[in-house]
Amino acid sequence: MADNTSPDWMPRMPHPTLSLEQTKPFRHQLTAACLSLLLGAIGAHGWYLGRRYWYIPLMVTALAIGGTVAWKQGLDDVFPNMLILPVSAGIIEAVVLALRNPKKFDALYNPQSERHNQHGWPSVLTAVIASVAFVNISLYWLVHIIMAVYRYLGWLDLSVY
Repeated sequence: MADNTSPDWMPRMPHPTLSLEQTKPFRHQLTAACLSLLLGAIGAHGWYLGRRYWYIPLMVTALAIGGTVAWKQGLDDVFPNMLILPVSAGIIEAVVLALRNPKKFDALYNPQSERHNQHGWPSVLTAVIASVAFVNISLYWLVHIIMAVYRYLGWLDLSVY
């Protein structure tokens, strides 16, 4: 016997090696869309999908919240209004991820996997909910910005009328 762990008549198996491609988890398209819808402002979907620069939305959100707190700004100032960028980008990305062709999604994010994503009602409902959320948030920010401009120009002062 060469070693004490196995007898000579037993074939020796090579040690398995782990490569990066073998350890990649399967990424679900619906999970990525839901993460983008709910936590897109901090880039959770980009982290889930293994994107290189997933932290950029997190930095913009941190800058907006940090600037608002540090300078004690109200809703009419610059930093709170910066939140519209990562929030809107996350919602739009949720629609794109939910409605993307599953074959293209799998080719990009699950290249060596034998499992495949499929479309269905959950994907469609996620896209509809994301679209409704985007419209509502966009209208809120549009009205908010118009009111800030009107206040700045003095058009909402009671002495004008």
